Amino acid sequence: MTRDTETLMYNIRMIIDTAVETEPRAWLVSKVNRISPNGICRITLAQDTFDQHNDYIEKDMDGNIIGMWANYYNNKVEPTPIIPDSDTPSITSKITCSGKSIIKIGGSAKTFTVTYYDEEGNELDNFGPGIWEFFVGTKSVPSSDIDIVQNGNQIKVKFIGDDSYIGKILLIRNTASTYVSEY
Repeated sequence: MTRDTETLMYNIRMIIDTAVETEPRAWLVSKVNRISPNGICRITLAQDTFDQHNDYIEKDMDGNIIGMWANYYNNKVEPTPIIPDSDTPSITSKITCSGKSIIKIGGSAKTFTVTYYDEEGNELDNFGPGIWEFFVGTKSVPSSDIDIVQNGNQIKVKFIGDDSYIGKILLIRNTASTYVSEY
C-alpha cells in the first residue's frame, strides 16, 4: 500500500506500456483488494484500448515519449459564474470558449472571448479588451507557461507549462476598468 495505490478505484483507466508511439496498452482497474495483513494491495487490471481522442502521449522537445496519460482529455470543469454584489455596477461581462473548455499541457490552443453587457443585457461593442490573468488556485501562472495571442476582446491560449499543472483547474480572469469576468 502506498499513497498512489490508495487512489486506485474500480474502472479507472491508465496506460502501462513501454514508450511506443502507436497504440500503447491502456488498462482498466477491475478489482482492488486492500485487505492484506502485510500491507500489500492487489490490483487486477483488464486490458483496454488506447483512445487517441481522450488519451495523451506526452513528448519532450526531441520527440521522446516522457509520459502517457489515460483519459487526459476527459476531465471537464464547467465554469462557475461570479454572482455580483448589490454594489456592483450594472455592466456585466461573460467569458466564453470556442469548443471544449479544456486546456491541456501541450495541447491545441483554445480561443476565449469576453463580452460586456449593459444593465438591459445589450452587448457593449466598444468596451474592453481589459487585462487577462491566469491563476491555478490563488497562484498567478507565469507568462512563460502560457502562450497568448490577443485580438481585441479575444485571446488564443496555448498552455506550455510543465507536468506540475496536470489535474489543476486554470482560472482565466479578464478585468476591464473595475469589471471582472472569470472562466
